[in-house]
Amino acid sequence: MSEPLIPSDPLKPSDPLKPSKVSGMHLTDTERSARKQLDKAPRPRIAATVVLTIGDPQDPKILMGQRSSRHDFMPSVYVFPGGRVDRIDSYAPYAGDLSPRTERVLEAAVPPRKARAIALSCIRETYEETGLMIGAPAKPQSRNMKHPTYDAFRKAGQLPDLDGLEVFGRAITPPHRHKRFDAWFFHRHLGDVAPPEVADSHELLNVGWFTLDAIEELKLQRATVMMMSVFKDYLRRANSRAGAKADIFYSRALHGTFRQESFP
Repeated sequence: MSEPLIPSDPLKPSDPLKPSKVSGMHLTDTERSARKQLDKAPRPRIAATVVLTIGDPQDPKILMGQRSSRHDFMPSVYVFPGGRVDRIDSYAPYAGDLSPRTERVLEAAVPPRKARAIALSCIRETYEETGLMIGAPAKPQSRNMKHPTYDAFRKAGQLPDLDGLEVFGRAITPPHRHKRFDAWFFHRHLGDVAPPEVADSHELLNVGWFTLDAIEELKLQRATVMMMSVFKDYLRRANSRAGAKADIFYSRALHGTFRQESFP
């Protein structure tokens, strides 16, 4: 089984993370065994991840947590909150609207309702994995979604809030892995305030707010390093007079070649 095709210099970022601290593209024995049991590469599932920042927009803290060593996919590494899109994300109540830029990018790939579901899923996953509720005050909701996360928002008098979410990247897991995701990466800045409380879950351990320097010392998977480099470039541009680019970074493997493109 060949190793994942991960570029060493994604988009030639000006300040990439230290490669010496990266867990690399190596698969665990469990991951290799699971992939060998498959006749062909699995179809990627749509997923969403959010990079939540707080504090100084130029030098923020970022919310991350460590995946359990018991996970059969990317165990023990630090990641941003996120996960696959669920059916309920397509019809759950919400507040706010996606920005025209983010809406245009997502709808170049999926229908409007699916685009909204992708964005909502990373808000839902953030609550499930870290206990952080990204919501807006709402009128009392009588509808019981029969879903623990969305009903937790309802009981708190909140609705998942799409305002401020900006998409900056998309990455599809290479075909040599036994689980594959078509993952969309979002950013939301929570303001120049003290970090809110977060908590560990069965999905993420050692959840906390990390500076950019501290993240360099964490155990990361190579794809996360790639997206951190992309995020830093996105953040610099978003905080500049130019603003965020209309398109986003897109990473995928085609016919054994790792491609870095713009989307759409």
